[in-house]
Amino acid sequence: MTRILVFGDSLTWGFDPESSGRFPEDQVWPAIMAADLGSNVTVIVEALPGRTTVFDSPYAPGRSGAQMLGPLLESHAPIDLVIIMLGTNDLQESLGLSARHSASGMWTLIDSATRSLVGPSITPPKVLVISPPHLVDPTGFMGVFYENREEESRELAHHFMRVAQRAGAGFFDAASVAAPGPVDGVHLDKAGNAALGPAVAAVVRPMLSQ
Repeated sequence: MTRILVFGDSLTWGFDPESSGRFPEDQVWPAIMAADLGSNVTVIVEALPGRTTVFDSPYAPGRSGAQMLGPLLESHAPIDLVIIMLGTNDLQESLGLSARHSASGMWTLIDSATRSLVGPSITPPKVLVISPPHLVDPTGFMGVFYENREEESRELAHHFMRVAQRAGAGFFDAASVAAPGPVDGVHLDKAGNAALGPAVAAVVRPMLSQ
């Protein structure tokens, strides 16, 4: 049985911007990906709204991904593949960070995963980095956090791809297939989740066969 750990934020948790609740689990992209990959793959989702790569938020404690990834990998071992989709929360206006800062944080997470030796037979797990969908005119409550951060969000894919390549990890740009819904300009709607799940499955499938 192949085991995948998906590590993310509210985009992976399944936040529904229309209801401010949570989508049914089977409508969120990791579950859609899992259904596409088939019954021989177990997908474990560890997602937390507000999670950053490595940075501490002054408004939401305990959101640094770097503090949690190592323990979660050990908890769920063995893990064949770690999928990391973070970066949006790094760009909150109050943190004052750039896409380059976020890419440095992603490098730290990749390094943590590959040093963990939680893969089969005490080997490093494979890693897939996903850059998140671009911010598109964030509105309402999200507009407070992400005012004037759209351009920086479009830079994430370039910098994430570079660190993934240097670290020997896989890379996929979620913005190539999905955009946030119009309700808040940050989170995926049902259509975005439906598009992202199969697209990631298509990237994952050859990685698992290597």
